Amino acid sequence: MSNGAPGTRSCTADFKIKVIGKWLKQHGASHDRPATVGIGISLDEIERVNRRQAMPYEIPVYPLLDHDPPLRRHDCAGIIARAKLPVPPKSACWFCPLKTPRGWGEMRRDRPSLFHSACDLETLLNARRSTLGRDPVWLSRYNRPLAEAIPEAQQTLPGLDLEPGDGLCDNSSCFT
Repeated sequence: MSNGAPGTRSCTADFKIKVIGKWLKQHGASHDRPATVGIGISLDEIERVNRRQAMPYEIPVYPLLDHDPPLRRHDCAGIIARAKLPVPPKSACWFCPLKTPRGWGEMRRDRPSLFHSACDLETLLNARRSTLGRDPVWLSRYNRPLAEAIPEAQQTLPGLDLEPGDGLCDNSSCFT
């Protein structure tokens, strides 16, 4: 945007829905033989369920919501952990400008080379924009470079590093 802040996004449509749709059609999905498409939205993010028109080659289903009882994110993490599999983080691109300051700080602490890659990308974007006579853009909401705006996150306090499914949330609204 003109103030350097992130704008709207079309990541899900461009890099998930369209890509998967193309693959489904290439592999035989059609109006007469629609593919069942599982959409992994959990109960604690039910606001993400929309009434988008299903494509003619697909039948969307919501297995986490259709489960009895419907599953929350921490339920899913618990199932994965009990299966002795690694619990994946929330999916997002490493350079996503919609990442929270907390997410950037944790990346800076836990994956410093990736954080520095995001800083380098931001620098490259702004060098190219400058050449074109355009205003700078920033990957955080602070209207300045990541390296200046985002401190390294503190380590989790002892005793709060509970296992997945122990009741902690991942949206920073706990303990309030």
